Amino acid sequence: MVNKQHTVKWYNYFSYGIVDFLGAGSTALTGAWLLFFYTTFCGLTATEGATIFASARVIDAIASPLMEIITDNFHKTALGRKFGRRKFFILLGIPFVFNYVLFWISNQSFIYYLVTYIAFDLIYTMILVPYETLASEMTQDYHKRSIFSGMRLFCGQISAFFAAFIPGRLISLLGKNNANSFFYAASIFAFTFIFILILLYLFTWERPIDEIEPITIKQQKKKSPLHFLINFKKSISIYFLLSVSVHLGFIFSCI
Repeated sequence: MVNKQHTVKWYNYFSYGIVDFLGAGSTALTGAWLLFFYTTFCGLTATEGATIFASARVIDAIASPLMEIITDNFHKTALGRKFGRRKFFILLGIPFVFNYVLFWISNQSFIYYLVTYIAFDLIYTMILVPYETLASEMTQDYHKRSIFSGMRLFCGQISAFFAAFIPGRLISLLGKNNANSFFYAASIFAFTFIFILILLYLFTWERPIDEIEPITIKQQKKKSPLHFLINFKKSISIYFLLSVSVHLGFIFSCI
């Protein structure tokens, strides 16, 4: 599956770019409505809602660089050779992305919302980290990579529009005091996520294994275990400092 030669077609660009509906779309919907949903229909305070968001970012500070290491080396496993070191995690994430619906269920406990939000954030990381590398895996041509990036930006803008439009239409139909408006909107998004991830898996590819292994061997010769640990620590520190600084400001603004 990962050793074939491919020519990039329009549907490859589209299948790659539309995945930003998961990236920009999910974050736009949660950013615009989730804290309102928590405080209006779930009985949480603004501080509790902000704590959920901040906790997820702190965990992501560890999960993201760790996921980068796992996916970069996953071709050494049997599953990685069969499904791809990047696409295996995309395939794995397809059924689990429906978790997006779970934190739009009203009248649950703080722990429930904390766990469901962090779970989706980890699933999001598991999918998006390998996804970020696919354009460079599919082609070495700078012009084609630019088209991939442009398609992704375009689809991200469209998804942000729908993130505002769909809940707005459902609220106008069901009423702003009806929690089901958000549950139905999240369900539409979740099924859309599943569909676009299937397209991504079917219409993208990775660099051939025989091109990966010489690069990996060369990198391993240059990097000692100590060098690896230092770089990993730096990555975690950067993620942690950025995440904590942003979300602490948000928490204090809610107090």
